[in-house]
Amino acid sequence: MAKVIIVGCGVAGPALAIFLKQLGFNPVIYERTKGFADAGLSLLLQPNGLKVLSLLPGLFAALPGKNIVSMSSYSTLEEDPGLLGKNDVPADMPEAFGYPMRGVRRTELIRLLINTAEAQGISIRWGHRLSNVEQNEAGVTATFSNGFSDTGAFLVGCDGLHSATRAALFGEEPTTFLELTQTGGISPTPSDMLDHAYVINWCGNGAHMMAYPISDTHTSWAITLREGEGRETWRAVDQHEAETIKRSSIAQWGFGASELIKTAEKIVKFGLYDRPELHSWHKGRIVLLGDAAHPTPPVCLRVNTRPSSIPHAKDSILVKAQTRHSKTFIT
Repeated sequence: MAKVIIVGCGVAGPALAIFLKQLGFNPVIYERTKGFADAGLSLLLQPNGLKVLSLLPGLFAALPGKNIVSMSSYSTLEEDPGLLGKNDVPADMPEAFGYPMRGVRRTELIRLLINTAEAQGISIRWGHRLSNVEQNEAGVTATFSNGFSDTGAFLVGCDGLHSATRAALFGEEPTTFLELTQTGGISPTPSDMLDHAYVINWCGNGAHMMAYPISDTHTSWAITLREGEGRETWRAVDQHEAETIKRSSIAQWGFGASELIKTAEKIVKFGLYDRPELHSWHKGRIVLLGDAAHPTPPVCLRVNTRPSSIPHAKDSILVKAQTRHSKTFIT
């Protein structure tokens, strides 16, 4: 069986490994962290993503999370707060596309993928940070910072925004800070939201918040702001910073936003970055996958208000949300 070296054990790495195993390859996953870590927040999986996951043996039936049935948006402007709109489009997705929209906690999904991969006999080698790759007509050799090396027929870089595979393949490139940060958390679902599995958007002056359930008891949320640069670590903030966030002006927003922020059990904060566009995601026997190839900020939006020119402030909220693929809104 041809060996395929996979660099990165996030969502894409183990999912790809399982598919390759089914096709008769021998995938081996290398991950730079020393073990499984509770990083990031959640994913809002779309029907196309769930269709892919359903092809993995035994995984779909065990998939955690909560199906979404509706979407609503609120204005939080002091001069004109209230409901902007509501629809039940997500409730129609199973009939239209065969699968629903589903919120899941990121760590639970990755743990399930890892367990499924290991049950298929796929080796996951922790604590291996890629330092170099070399290839020829016969195969690819990956060298790691701990001195270990391995050779396979192909190598796939699933190692995210700060991809060592990409750097080894195309050289070092600067990351571009998008002048946006995202602060997110996981909170107990407020009692008045327990019976309504919906995505909620709150639109304010220069700020946006989004939330959706990830289980029968908890909701994931994220705030996007235009502010100074913040490193993308996906790790939880310390207690002091968490308390500062819980006392912020956005933590006073109505329509359920305030309770979610103030009761958060975990909060992370990170900057949103991009990289230069690649004209090719592969070179020879090496290919990039996911954010290593095309970083996709969870939410890029612009919020403007022009109350002087438009009578109703709610009508003046212009929200432009761009997602270059549909895997996630909160990560």
